[in-house]
Amino acid sequence: MNYDSKHGSDDFCQKNWKILLGLLLLFSFAVSFYGICLNYFYDIDEPKYARAVYEMFSQGNFLAPMFDGMPRMEKPPLTYWVMYPFAWLASLKGFSGNTLFLLRIPTVICSMLIVLGTAFTGRRLFGAATGLLAAVMIQSSVLFKFMSVMMKVDVVFACCVTWATYCYLLRYLGDKRKVVSIGGAVVTALGVLAKGPFAFLPLAGYVLAVGIRHNVRAKHEAGQSASFLSSMNLGGIITAKWNDRKILMIWFLAGCIPFGLWLYAAWMSSGFDYSQGLVGQFFHNTSTSSSKLVDKLGRLDPYLDTLTVIFFPWGGYVFGAVFGIWKSIKEKYDERYVFMVCVFLVYLLTFTLLFKLKSNRYMLPVLPILSILVCDWLVNAKRDKSYRTFFEMGFIWLCSMGAMLSYRSFKAMKVSVNLADGVPVEQYMDTMVPFFLAFGCFFLILLVVSIKQTERPALHIIGGALAIVAVMPFYYRTLPSYVSISENKPLPIMGQALTDGLKEITEGNTLVLHRPFFIKAFPDVVYFLKKLDNGSGCMYSLGSSAHPAEMLQAIATPEKAADLFKKEHPDAEKYPAYKYFKETKFDSAVMLLSSHDYIEFYKFLETLPPMIKDMVVVEEMNMLSVKWVDTQIRIVRFIPKQ
Repeated sequence: MNYDSKHGSDDFCQKNWKILLGLLLLFSFAVSFYGICLNYFYDIDEPKYARAVYEMFSQGNFLAPMFDGMPRMEKPPLTYWVMYPFAWLASLKGFSGNTLFLLRIPTVICSMLIVLGTAFTGRRLFGAATGLLAAVMIQSSVLFKFMSVMMKVDVVFACCVTWATYCYLLRYLGDKRKVVSIGGAVVTALGVLAKGPFAFLPLAGYVLAVGIRHNVRAKHEAGQSASFLSSMNLGGIITAKWNDRKILMIWFLAGCIPFGLWLYAAWMSSGFDYSQGLVGQFFHNTSTSSSKLVDKLGRLDPYLDTLTVIFFPWGGYVFGAVFGIWKSIKEKYDERYVFMVCVFLVYLLTFTLLFKLKSNRYMLPVLPILSILVCDWLVNAKRDKSYRTFFEMGFIWLCSMGAMLSYRSFKAMKVSVNLADGVPVEQYMDTMVPFFLAFGCFFLILLVVSIKQTERPALHIIGGALAIVAVMPFYYRTLPSYVSISENKPLPIMGQALTDGLKEITEGNTLVLHRPFFIKAFPDVVYFLKKLDNGSGCMYSLGSSAHPAEMLQAIATPEKAADLFKKEHPDAEKYPAYKYFKETKFDSAVMLLSSHDYIEFYKFLETLPPMIKDMVVVEEMNMLSVKWVDTQIRIVRFIPKQ
């Protein structure tokens, strides 16, 4: 970009780097850990990870993730592995009470490492001030904050990608030390173990950037100007790749070999081929998006409605950053911007074409890049008319998007959770009003620090970051939390309320039956079944597609649960769930049915003789599901008359 001069703030940050970095980490610690103690799950994926690591610890199988006694093949194991030590801490108290905050600690730590990696990358590219302020910027991004307290793969994967990008950057800028090569290999391997081949996307961006640099230099050495087409010459990119083949091979093999060893070890220890599940999950995710390329590119609605949401509250300044990068590359080739843009575009285009960015969290790994580029433009760009115009445009866009989100929440009487699901809040507006007032104060503060702040961007960034952080406690107070079956706002939360209710009506070892779709829709129920394990170590539920008559017979004679499971799984001996059903002497049994499942069962129930029908007890419970919506569950029991 066009710089006026070396800013004094950069000299100050460079001289006081260690002190300011320490303050940054304290800020990151305070912000990241806030909200970690929510005694319920933020979304539908969290209970899957929590239950899987719980079973991993209970079964002592470190290699083969399981969920409810069945292989969980959707994700590689790194996230479970980093959660494992904290599951051990939770086991010291028998997984009693609210142990969720312990299981969330790994992702919080990973989020702090992302902030640290952003600071180092920004410093290496554009100076100490840019690095520190970019780190403050990403820490105050709402999406980043929400994801940092969720026990999911996304933050762990983003951490690996951030540090891999930093290692690739050092190599790209000429640092060929062994520590850089080894560091790149390690984080690449961890990234693949976190989310499979998607961890190679920053490496693909590195290859593209090296190739473009090779083509541009070749043109300049020949005394010619480099155009866009000449910089993308495929022959030059292949030549650059061949010249850099040794380090590329090291990084590629570092990613493939540990991943392959894990697949083999998981197969040997459990008998399940996890590669089939990973491939199947990939094709399932891509098939749910449109299969036509033109349709995907023609309906990029996530960008239109959530551009600023993805990077809120700083998304409005992306337009100025894009203009500055374009102007800088056009007027004077700057390889630093080429590298960052290549990594960003490779990731963005891949996820756009494959998944059409079905979820905002897909953007999480590129938020550090966005923070650095936006912060570089705000701090270092020439203060000309175009800068002031884009600065004002960004602020207007920011306020407009915030106002739209507030209006939408207030009108619908729902508050957004994880920028996706709406929690109905009509019954407890006493907590919503303070949130909306605090949100209004945020915009007021941002307005004050934005007036004539084009010459003092650091004040603008720090003021805006502190303002949005100050709103977060008011937001978290609006989310439901579990107290007891009778004390909730506005409804009992399903996982805990249902298991607490079952604990009151059952005795001893309890067999829990359901349709397979039930646990897919309500995975939190499986996690809280640990409340009913009665010291058995790990309790499993029985999901079956059998005829309602067989399900009812299993309720009446739960000792036949193992036979019912084996009927649907010929290789039942491989499943931990089958071992549990076969070795457990059940004292009672219940069947859990969603409203959809109950329709089929009710039709069968009406055909039963009155004597048998009178022994079937059906209880209804209205609860808030893991997707934060009102759901009705039926609890079916068989009580023989004396």
